[in-house]
Amino acid sequence: MITRRLSTLVLASALLLAPSWAAAQIGLPLVEMVAAAALQLDTAEGEAAGLARTEAGTELRLEQRGSALARIGGEALFDAATIDDVARLVGAATGYFEAIEGPVAGYLRENLQALAGIGPFAVGVEGFRLSLDVRGSDAPYQVTWSVSLAEVPEDAFLPARHAIGPDDARFVIREFSDLQCPFCARFAEQVFPALEATLLVRGDVRFEYHHLVLGGRFANSGLAAEASECVADANPDDPRAFWTYLDALFDRQQAWSALGDPVPFFARLPLEVGLSNEGVGACLDARTHLAEVQAATVRAGELGVRGTPTVFVGPYQLRDFSRLESYLEAMAWIEAFAEDTETGPAD
Repeated sequence: MITRRLSTLVLASALLLAPSWAAAQIGLPLVEMVAAAALQLDTAEGEAAGLARTEAGTELRLEQRGSALARIGGEALFDAATIDDVARLVGAATGYFEAIEGPVAGYLRENLQALAGIGPFAVGVEGFRLSLDVRGSDAPYQVTWSVSLAEVPEDAFLPARHAIGPDDARFVIREFSDLQCPFCARFAEQVFPALEATLLVRGDVRFEYHHLVLGGRFANSGLAAEASECVADANPDDPRAFWTYLDALFDRQQAWSALGDPVPFFARLPLEVGLSNEGVGACLDARTHLAEVQAATVRAGELGVRGTPTVFVGPYQLRDFSRLESYLEAMAWIEAFAEDTETGPAD
């Protein structure tokens, strides 16, 4: 096990175990959604999908994958009452309930006219995907809609050069980070140690680091990312070198963030934390890892990642990377959705 950081473990654990939000109904057994949304269900036991109806009369289809609800949706004439009812269903399905009902209803009222006739359209809703196909020339519009988890295919992620945990881990945690971002420094100091102590010790979890250079006011973050790769090159026999240097950059973030030329600082820093700095200055001068860091940043943008830190577990972007239950929720989704392919059909 590569140990990245052990300090502030108690604080980090307390942060991760803070009270949680209500669980999303998608990813749980279908009956949970039926109860949460007070649905009348017309599905035979063992079927993967079925029809249901709300108390207000909105019809919807519930689709199951493995042992869990994977998608809800339907088709209806979106008058004012139906818009409110569908917004309530979206709230229940995502686990945000009243907190998101108003924004979803407002979005539908304001945008259905603009969406009419353009074909299928999807909008992100806090880690979920609301799909809409709006038809008609005037309100009320006929709408086919659905809500499901937003998923990123495994092969859409670039291979990680730096990871902690087994190559064949069932669960992969991916952090997209900018080294000049103060929230990323907080993640390294407070959140990662708790993940290491609670999840990485299990043996079925891998943690990957992916560069995402924000630029702008973080003017030195790109060179910092390149420096971390140069230091890894300079210490090929030390699997901890990259992580040790990463933590040193975060610890000293204020010291280098405003430097006009941070290269001398970056080249000297390895010596302060017990690492070799042989060739680091030359590596930075030659911009050896510039293309690699730029490619990682471009791919993050293609995945829809806009801010840092952003954390995925498998294909799912976490709703709150600071809470342990967010990681466990995503891991439970992976397990539940895989059950149909792993166990085969029921007798």
